[in-house]
Amino acid sequence: MNQAETKILIVDDEMNVLKSLARLLKQYNPITAISGEDALILGQEHVFDLVISDYRMPGINGIDFLILFKRMQPDAIRIVLTGFADLDGAQHAINEAQVFRFINKPWSNLEIVNVVENGLAHKRMLMENRALADQVRTQQKLLDEKEAIIKALEAEEPGITKVNWAQDGSIILDAEDLE
Repeated sequence: MNQAETKILIVDDEMNVLKSLARLLKQYNPITAISGEDALILGQEHVFDLVISDYRMPGINGIDFLILFKRMQPDAIRIVLTGFADLDGAQHAINEAQVFRFINKPWSNLEIVNVVENGLAHKRMLMENRALADQVRTQQKLLDEKEAIIKALEAEEPGITKVNWAQDGSIILDAEDLE
């Protein structure tokens, strides 16, 4: 996932915030939405790697939006932009929306860029782990199938899967094996 292929969704009810963040994160192909409702429509049309949402917005708030967005795109990293501290809201966001980070308004540009980079690195790691786990499951299935074949062969011809090796790597055959 390189920057040119990365898609970020930015959701905020303040146009100046949207413009500022889109300009700051332009290398990630940001798409902006002025409301959670608009962002959910965009989530049906595009696959996003990361979403940044304002906490307080008219209509659907940022946390409820992120919960719904998580159902649509569970692999997208979710970040909350907030102008105030609310412990209950933070717990709800962490527990229900599985928010990656909170960023306070006003933000530092360096902090935003670092959080986005860390979030995208986290997503890459999660996707690699999922791919490796899938590969292990596939290999385990093949091993199980081979084990079943070996057991069937042994049941039909006891000893057929046993090999008597010499020190030089050759196979030692019993006289009865040659008959």
